[in-house]
Amino acid sequence: MSSYRSPAQTCPVVLISLVLSFIFVIGWTPPVSAVGNLQLGPAELHPFFQISESYDDNVCRTVKKVCEDPNDSTKTKNGKDNVTVFSPGIQLALPLQDHRFQAEYRGDFGRHREFKTENYSDNTLKGDLALNFPGGLSVRLKEDWTSGHDAPGYAQNIQIDLFHRNTAGAGVEMQVGPNLRVAVDYTNMILNYADDARNGFRDRTDNTVAGTIYYKFLPKTSALLEYDFTSVKFDEADPGPVGNANLTNIKLDNKAQRGYLGLTWDITARSQGTVKVGYTRKQFQESGLNEFKGGAVSIALSHDLAQRTSLRFDAVRDVRESNIGSQSFYLTTGGRLELVHKIHPKVSFKLNTGFSRDQYPGTTTIGTETRKRMDDTWDMGGRIEYRMQPWLNLGLGYDHSQRRSTFSDFGYVDNLYAFSVGAVL
Repeated sequence: MSSYRSPAQTCPVVLISLVLSFIFVIGWTPPVSAVGNLQLGPAELHPFFQISESYDDNVCRTVKKVCEDPNDSTKTKNGKDNVTVFSPGIQLALPLQDHRFQAEYRGDFGRHREFKTENYSDNTLKGDLALNFPGGLSVRLKEDWTSGHDAPGYAQNIQIDLFHRNTAGAGVEMQVGPNLRVAVDYTNMILNYADDARNGFRDRTDNTVAGTIYYKFLPKTSALLEYDFTSVKFDEADPGPVGNANLTNIKLDNKAQRGYLGLTWDITARSQGTVKVGYTRKQFQESGLNEFKGGAVSIALSHDLAQRTSLRFDAVRDVRESNIGSQSFYLTTGGRLELVHKIHPKVSFKLNTGFSRDQYPGTTTIGTETRKRMDDTWDMGGRIEYRMQPWLNLGLGYDHSQRRSTFSDFGYVDNLYAFSVGAVL
């Protein structure tokens, strides 16, 4: 494991320091009355905690539903296991005159009864500062720091992969006229994996600048024109296993450009949506790597079918950075549908389903087989929740996922059954 302490481990300090300085400069307006259960001066605090007990019939997500025996690495063992996840956290909201600051910490600590090598301790810290000034000018600062993991079965790995990721951004938006709005955003993302031997070639830094013009041609509907530019710098070269010599020890530094046309609307409290269709071009710095040119789609729709029923649909088609050795990128296309219905003021259920297809441009060699890799992943699930008290919630859920790949070794079927108890103040 690398001893290098990356900016992804230290950047949250920057946002916290800026926010505290800002608070003391502009002062605050205390709330008229306490809204939350806990108050710290003008700040409203919402601590929460959830514990989930689940049964997973394919912990390592392998085609034969087996994992490496935790007591003997030369043997395999049935991949069924019980998993307990503890999720503590706290949310903070602070009024700052016409501005607002929100922050959240959440931990997810997964403990396996049998395969303890798959245990994880995820931590996420978020900060969001929004400044609104007279004349239609708004400024936003955001930061999202995560110490997380990729579950077994992701990409090419059959074991857990730990990482640090920090995403920090700033945006400025201006209302130019009654029908015209302009936004400019900058985002910096740093990704570092703990195990350099398996994932060092995925460590990278992304810098993205985006500009969007909105033109309102109906009271609640606007057309948009967007352009994004991303520069990607990798820390290490792709190892390029035997069978794909074109990628042997080649760094995947690249620049990507995206252009979108679309619509965004907020017609009523019951219907919101954004639809963007465009074109992406990704060009690599190293010679000999094929660039990507093709269509891009981004859809986010939500609608209340009735007073107690809501529907949400999201879809995307875009190019992603490499997540397996010997490939320079992959194209992902997919969508997700979610239905939420309240049976009773205290009882609700959620149904969801999704599909994604990941296509890799070059050939991959697995054993004696050489071909292009394509993965199709389906998932579906349901959850019912009972709010026993305003602060106490019980949940029961089931999730099914299945992947089919042009390489059968990467396929799997997984079923997860879970019961949870959660409290929030």
